[in-house]
Amino acid sequence: MIDRNSNGNNMLPLINVDIDSNSDVKLNEDQYEVYVNGDFVGRKTLKTQGEDLSDIDDFLRNQGFSDFITSVDGDHYTIHVNREDDDISNALSVYFNNR
Repeated sequence: MIDRNSNGNNMLPLINVDIDSNSDVKLNEDQYEVYVNGDFVGRKTLKTQGEDLSDIDDFLRNQGFSDFITSVDGDHYTIHVNREDDDISNALSVYFNNR
C-alpha cells in the first residue's frame, strides 16, 4: 500500500540534514610522510580523533631515544637527529609496518 500525501503524488517529503553540523567529527584520515634527517622512513595515518603526530615521539621515547627534534611542514613530519642514527629509522620502520 502506498501512502499519498495531500497533493496526490507518490513522493516522500524532503528532509534537510546538515551532515557537517558536528565539526568535531573526523571525516577524513590525515596522512603524513615521516622523514629522519631528510630521509623518508614511512607514513603516519591519523585514523581516529585520539591519534596525533606526537604518538611518534612517544614511541621513540619509549624505545629509549631522547635526542631528537620534530617539526611539521604541511604533510611532512620531520625528525631531526644531531647525528646519523640508523637505529631511529629502523625503529620507525618497524613502527609503521606494525600499524
